[in-house]
This record gives sequence, structure tokens and C-alpha cells, in this order.
Amino acid sequence: MVQDTSISVHLATRADLVHAKEIHQLVNLAFRSEEGWMKDLHVTGGERLTVEGVEKVILDEKSPLYIAVDASQDGLAVGTVQIQPNPEEAEEAEIGLLAVHPKAQSRGIGYKLFLKALEEMPKLGYKKAVLHVLSNRPDLLLWYQSKFGFQLTDETSPYPHPEMLKDKSIHFLVVKKDV
Repeated sequence: MVQDTSISVHLATRADLVHAKEIHQLVNLAFRSEEGWMKDLHVTGGERLTVEGVEKVILDEKSPLYIAVDASQDGLAVGTVQIQPNPEEAEEAEIGLLAVHPKAQSRGIGYKLFLKALEEMPKLGYKKAVLHVLSNRPDLLLWYQSKFGFQLTDETSPYPHPEMLKDKSIHFLVVKKDV
């Protein structure tokens, strides 16, 4: 992994609505194409997120979105990560919407975004980071455990849109880490 100095990460604001189409494209390419290593095309179908959904995420102050932009590409949005509060556990928040455009992968952008989320969580009052990892992705589970120290819990959760699943046995494994 190479750390890329042309990449900066910032908290999304209303001004970032201009990036909504770029973010829509990068998220769907990262999760729904054969190009990216985060792909779940073999698991589900359909769009991961619409342009309107991206706009809502950008404007949602309770679930901050961080955007990675590439200065070498005129500030093009190349990655995202979101901190999503757990409504049932006030001291926990989930790290979600971690996506990097497939053409920008292997430059340390996902790692940088993930670290940013972990760094910001205590500032927002959270004591524990939570991830939901697809049960058929042991490679992702291992990455979160080995790189960031997440621990597998006994908890599981169903996929939120079961109608989109190609394999109905797939569910989420829950991993957590103190921040």
C-alpha cells in the first residue's frame, strides 16, 4: 500500500453536493462492479446508493460523511466513509459507506478514510466502533481484525434488503473495537 499525498479527507458539507454524482458513481463502482476489491456484485444486485441518497447522506449532520478528494485530479471525489450512530447504544457508532473508486484503489485511500473515521469517533462522543461484515467475506473480516484490531462478537444481523440477495443465507457478522 502506498500513501498518496495528493489525497485529502474532509467532512462533507452542503458545498459537497456538487460531488453527489461522483460519489454515486464511485460507491456503485466500488460495490457493484467487477473492478473493486470491495465488490459484492455476486451477493446482491441493484444500485448500492442513488444520487438522491448521496445528497441525503451529505446533508445528514447526525451521520457525518467524510470524502477523499484527489488534488491531482482537480479535486475529484475518490472515496467516502460515514460514521453512523447506533440508535440503541449511544456510545457506539458504525463505520459505513467505506468506498474507494476502483481506479483509485491500492493507494492507501481506504486506509486513510478508515483511520479518519476512527479518529473522529471519540471527538463525537463514541467509545466503540462497530462494523457489519458480510458473512461470505472472510478476507474483509481478517483485514479489519489484523489492520485495526476489531474483535468478532457473537452478534449477527440480517442483510437490510433481503430481496436483493442472490444467496439468502448471507448475513452480517458484527465486529467491534474500543476507540
